[in-house]
Amino acid sequence: MLIPVFLVGVAAAPLMKKIVRGTVKSSVKLALDAKRVAHEINEDLSDIAAEATAEVFASDLQDGSEVPRQTTKKTRTSTATA
Repeated sequence: MLIPVFLVGVAAAPLMKKIVRGTVKSSVKLALDAKRVAHEINEDLSDIAAEATAEVFASDLQDGSEVPRQTTKKTRTSTATA
């Protein structure tokens, strides 16, 4: 007995739906975990930068400076013409 091809497709559709749904859910979970880890790393780097800045300021104060040195941004000169 030959089974028509469309019946195989109809029978396999629920299984394929479960597989695709599971793959999408796993991908979303993985993306959210990666985003959370990246946020934690960013927080850690910000903390390290803040600690380093505080150490530099404390060192400047110990060296006798009344005001800790601060870096100044260089102003850009605009070369564009209107």
